[in-house]
Amino acid sequence: MPGLWVLLSLIFTLIAGSDNAQVNAVNHKGLELTKNITKKDAGCRKGLYLASPNHEQHLCCQPCPAGTRKTADCSVNEGNPNCTHCKEGQEYTEMENYLDYCRRCRFCDEGHGLEVEKHCTRTQNTKCRCKEDFFCSSSSCDHCAPCITCEHGIIEKCTQTSNTKCKEKDSKSNLLWLLCLLLLPVAAIICGLWIYRKHNRETTGYFKPTEMKPMICRDVDLSKYITYIAEQMTINQVKEFVRRNGINEAKVDEIKNNHPQDTAEQKVQLLRNWYQFHGKKGAYDTLIKSVQKRIAENIQDMIQKDITSDDENTNFRNENERQSFA
Repeated sequence: MPGLWVLLSLIFTLIAGSDNAQVNAVNHKGLELTKNITKKDAGCRKGLYLASPNHEQHLCCQPCPAGTRKTADCSVNEGNPNCTHCKEGQEYTEMENYLDYCRRCRFCDEGHGLEVEKHCTRTQNTKCRCKEDFFCSSSSCDHCAPCITCEHGIIEKCTQTSNTKCKEKDSKSNLLWLLCLLLLPVAAIICGLWIYRKHNRETTGYFKPTEMKPMICRDVDLSKYITYIAEQMTINQVKEFVRRNGINEAKVDEIKNNHPQDTAEQKVQLLRNWYQFHGKKGAYDTLIKSVQKRIAENIQDMIQKDITSDDENTNFRNENERQSFA
């Protein structure tokens, strides 16, 4: 019996030792795993950036200097990447970076009242300002407005950031001037009608009613008027219009990048894309209701004249054909 107890004690000791060995192995494996994760997730020190993995190792690289961009990451830890200069006068980077591209230089659009104050360099973007007799009150300005002209004296002259401040005429004179402005068109219309009726009575012996201009078809084909419409609107007005009417931001950016320094072409391409997206049906009505009143009237007048001219040419050709057959 004592021998049996000794044998059982030895068996229990061996089992316990085996379990401890397994626990230690698991703990040891767990520690190793923790070490690997910590080493893998370790970041770079301040001022460096983490490059792409290289042979399962993460390398920290120096940034490229201002005026350049990265073409390839470094090959040794904390080494220098391959960098190339931005195109002088076309691209720039203002500070140290690890970008794969340079930023495009800003274009100062003279059509929007802007001119170059400082030309673009590899390390600095173009600086624009308002031309003489133009102003802009916002800090980052893409469009300058013309300064107003005062009729009754100036309080403050126009500056780069503020419009002219004018003296006001006394209230009685202003009221009289406003009354004259209102009455002049009425008087002109009355005189015009009287002269027209008198001329018709003298030439035909009776009064002919005024001929009504042909109504513009709501589904008129706008494709041949796109360039004229673009000329009536600023680039910001065109962008706002196409965004509200179905053109997404990605398409707007694509057209801007394709013609970075030609806002006139950007406007034309944006309007063409909107017209293709919308289709002919209802496009004219959508355009007229979406733009400012002055722009809408200019577009209507131009299309009306074009339609009237086409009708007159058609009538002239028909009359010539009729006479030739006679």
